[in-house]
Amino acid sequence: MEDYSKLIRTDKWPSTINGKKVSIVKPKFVPECFTLVVRYVPRKVSIELVTEEIKRSIGSADNFKQIIYSFNRPTNDYRFTVADLTEFEGALKFGRLCIANRFHPITQYLPANKLTFCTLCWKIGHTRLTCNAQERKCRICLDKFNQDHINICSGIPQCAQCGLNHHSLDPMCSFIQNYRQKLNYEVKQAVQGGKLIRRVVQRYHHQRPVPPLESTSQYDTNSPPLPNNSNNMSQINKPVNKGWSGSHSQLTTNATPMESNALINIIEKMHQELKKDISSLNESIVQKLDGKIELNSSNIQLHQVNLSQINSTMISLLKKVIVPLVENIKELKVETKNQILTVIQVLEKPLNIQAEELRKKYKHQVEWQQRNLLESSSKTMVNEENNNDQSPLSISAEEPHKMDHSDTEGGMISN
Repeated sequence: MEDYSKLIRTDKWPSTINGKKVSIVKPKFVPECFTLVVRYVPRKVSIELVTEEIKRSIGSADNFKQIIYSFNRPTNDYRFTVADLTEFEGALKFGRLCIANRFHPITQYLPANKLTFCTLCWKIGHTRLTCNAQERKCRICLDKFNQDHINICSGIPQCAQCGLNHHSLDPMCSFIQNYRQKLNYEVKQAVQGGKLIRRVVQRYHHQRPVPPLESTSQYDTNSPPLPNNSNNMSQINKPVNKGWSGSHSQLTTNATPMESNALINIIEKMHQELKKDISSLNESIVQKLDGKIELNSSNIQLHQVNLSQINSTMISLLKKVIVPLVENIKELKVETKNQILTVIQVLEKPLNIQAEELRKKYKHQVEWQQRNLLESSSKTMVNEENNNDQSPLSISAEEPHKMDHSDTEGGMISN
């Protein structure tokens, strides 16, 4: 992998070899050994978003494709190639990648066993060299393929295995699935029997594993071996498919009792400080709310007093000014005067009703405030007389008498 990456990225190529001019043509694709897989991506996340998120972390990522399985899965897996060897190894070491605000594991792509199929008849199980077909068929519609077939092809896929309307090598085809299961089983049996040897691609190019030393000492079986380069290399060459390896969990859990006690003390101290802050904040909020409530109540009392004074002024104006003026006008007829006095009485009635309602509300509010003051004084053990002297109600408690006086005057006018 290191040699291939170096040859692809370099531009220092000879122009002549043995006196002959040569031109270097680099492959336009990245081999499968440079392919990674991001796993367990939710289905609602589109491939465009996956591409954008991965390119933010891996700039050389390209050729994104969804992996299609033969069974239904709640999540999707996506494969992509990485042309830069440094980014490829860095992503594998990190082991996870953030997509849509969630970490997803990254593993190396292991290509499936290759299918044996024919490019003449597009059936599986044999190749083109051993095919008995007399003519070449189109891979889409399976009709006879010639130079003019591209213009007359229907474009409707037909499977050469089962005859249904899908491509001949579609992984969802039941014939392809059965053939692949059988192939995987036979390959597994051949590997276990020693007939096939899988070639393991070295993941980290800068590590050269050293074969372990064989020892016949009797102490080797009774005591653990000392750490050497081979053990370190074996730890490095372990798969890093999981995002959280076992070594990390051991580092986080194997803490000393002193460190644990220190952490507990710090957390307890933070908890107490947080409780104090919350209690002080609650007290300040309650004080602000009490101040606003007192201000609103005093404003309401002031408005009620003002309305009471306005009502008394209007009633006095009707009684002492308008009625005498009407009676002293000699040019008016008796019927007209009676009509005017009737209108005045009609206007006076709502003023009396409003004055009575204000008086009742004011009296109820005064009683409620006095009751609250008595309750608070009993809790705080403060003298009731001092509270009554300092209470703002001692000044405004006489206002209902003014309203009562206005109401009696208004009642005399209406009669």
